[in-house]
Amino acid sequence: MRNGMMRVFAVRFLGLALVLGAAVGLHAQGLQQKIEFYLDGKVGTEMIKKGSYTISYPDADQGTLEIKIGKKVISVPFTRTEIGAASDSDRMTYRDNGDGTRSVATITPRGKKFTLVLQ
Repeated sequence: MRNGMMRVFAVRFLGLALVLGAAVGLHAQGLQQKIEFYLDGKVGTEMIKKGSYTISYPDADQGTLEIKIGKKVISVPFTRTEIGAASDSDRMTYRDNGDGTRSVATITPRGKKFTLVLQ
């Protein structure tokens, strides 16, 4: 009897551990979205050509934005700023570097009510 109860407890405990592990793994991934860059611009020290790229970022007020360019991943810190209404398209603002190049200053993903301010 005692052996059977221990077995039931062990099976339930392992099941709970698997569910919690999966939930933590999914939550840690954060948000991921395809973004269309309309102009060439620098992010950090890397130049991003216009085109469609996948970005991922945590669902937090601050964190690290990752932009996947082929096999390469560019990481840059960001601060999230809330905006009034959801954006109907991908939007970026750029900063003039003075040497003829631009840097991406902010990214507003399509359908989101926030802007990612890059640092």
